Amino acid sequence: MKPKNLQQRIAIFVLVPVFFILAGMGWASFLYARNAILKQWSETAIAKLQKASHMIDMRLSKTKDLLLMLENDESQSFIVQEFIINQLKNLEGVVEVNYDIPVNFRNAANNERMHGAQMKGMHTAMAGKFRFSLPKYNARLNSETISLSTDFIDKDGDEVGRIEVVISFQDLIEQISKANWWKSHNAFIIDNEGNILISTQRIEDKNNADQFVKFAQTDSLEKLTLDALSQSPYGTVFGPGHPPKEISGYYHLNEAPWSLVLISPGKQVLKSILNFRMFYFVIGFLSILSVVLFIRITISGTTKAIKKVSEAAKSLADGVFGEQLPVKYKDEVGELTFNFNRMTRQLKERIELKEAMDLAKEVQQSLLPPTNISYENLEISGRSVYCDETGGDFFDIIEFPGDSQKICVAVGDVVGHGVGAALLMATTRALLRGRITQGGSLSQVMTDVNRLLCLDSYESGSFVSLFLFMIDIQKRELRWIRAGHDPAMVYHPDKNSFMELYGDGLVLGLDEDFRYTDNIYSNIQKGTVILIGTDGVWEDENKLGDRFGKKRLENVLKLSSSLSSEEIVTRIISDGEKFRGKAKQMDDITLLVLKFL
Repeated sequence: MKPKNLQQRIAIFVLVPVFFILAGMGWASFLYARNAILKQWSETAIAKLQKASHMIDMRLSKTKDLLLMLENDESQSFIVQEFIINQLKNLEGVVEVNYDIPVNFRNAANNERMHGAQMKGMHTAMAGKFRFSLPKYNARLNSETISLSTDFIDKDGDEVGRIEVVISFQDLIEQISKANWWKSHNAFIIDNEGNILISTQRIEDKNNADQFVKFAQTDSLEKLTLDALSQSPYGTVFGPGHPPKEISGYYHLNEAPWSLVLISPGKQVLKSILNFRMFYFVIGFLSILSVVLFIRITISGTTKAIKKVSEAAKSLADGVFGEQLPVKYKDEVGELTFNFNRMTRQLKERIELKEAMDLAKEVQQSLLPPTNISYENLEISGRSVYCDETGGDFFDIIEFPGDSQKICVAVGDVVGHGVGAALLMATTRALLRGRITQGGSLSQVMTDVNRLLCLDSYESGSFVSLFLFMIDIQKRELRWIRAGHDPAMVYHPDKNSFMELYGDGLVLGLDEDFRYTDNIYSNIQKGTVILIGTDGVWEDENKLGDRFGKKRLENVLKLSSSLSSEEIVTRIISDGEKFRGKAKQMDDITLLVLKFL
């Protein structure tokens, strides 16, 4: 559906994106808050489980430490063993201690101590690994107990005795069962085999009451928790759903092969964030509704003002410059109207300036000589390509009055480009042409032109580089002056070699007292090609910032030397455009080629 008016466009392209942005922000905020709450719950749950586990570990570690002291060595005696056993009986939660230590095992310790160095390093026995029994109701003790036992192994690896510490299971977990989180959540203590030792809910196996119920028999979250226990001693597991239906935390004890597991409903954990989500969506819906009503009320005046600007723009596109629009508002619409009026004035001025620039371009192009001139044994071709409508580069071919065998050829480059450079270029051309027709040597001509040009460029600081030839066609000889311009390039096809026409000389327009001197190049051979250009030719750049360069220019000149001067110029310009590609031309380009026949 395409909008037919501004109101529909605003509804589609403003309200709909605003709705999705608000909804997206709300959802992102909800996810962030949910993750933060889940992380906080995980840390809190693990801390509770760790504290509870530490209570059990501390109780068991005392028992284990005393059992480890019964491990036999050279210095241990019967009296020490009896003392340790009595200490075990007096521990909190220990209901009885059963032990079976043979007499020969006890006597072995005393014999070791008596024989001293003869028996040093011998051990009659050592304690085996600890074993924990599952909690069972002990009818004789009238309570549910667990047994922590260890065997005594002799030096041959045979079992010679055993000690068992019977502990009240309820007394062991008394501090945990009193905790609020144990009463308010679904919690378990399970062993490494997955047996549920105790839980907040009484679980019995209907088929066999004496058997312990297995953890994670049917519940998927319990299965995930059991898998996580095999890989990490503590952590949290999230059940399926958004929010998760249940979340579990687990912690493995250090002193017993048991783990504490806490399972909480997801809605209870995320209660605050769920309330926040509902509140946010309700407020968001009411806010969007309010925005729609506000836009409906205020849009009519705005659309009328914009419609007037649109009608004025249409008239402007048809070339009709109407009256200035009244600015009635101080908001964006008023700013739009003000800027439209300003744009109309500036556009009118720019159109007038464009017309003036086009006229200036026509005038400047008319100042350039024909691009191709031929004489008896000489071809001359030139071209100027400006980066703006007008430029500061120029070339000129001036014939001496009354002497058809002599001509002057000039290539100049005014600093900068644009209208200012074009005006200075026209001035330089006029001064040069006017002075050449007055006669005199080439050095006198250049000196006089420089003095006159300094009068115009003294305050602006502008200057012109110029390469001026005077060619004697019959003698095949040329004189030149290089006024700060790049040297001309000379190619000899018969020798396949290049040379450059240097010469001292300052740019025109800087020093009115400077005196120029002639340079002579005579006996020019047939086929010789002379190229004079401005720096825009070899400094032309492509998108990568690489320059065309004089080496590439020499290669093009060498390959096209057999062509006419016009074709050589065309070839160089074409290769330069291909090298530049889509990059913008940054400087004026002027090229002049002389080929002796």
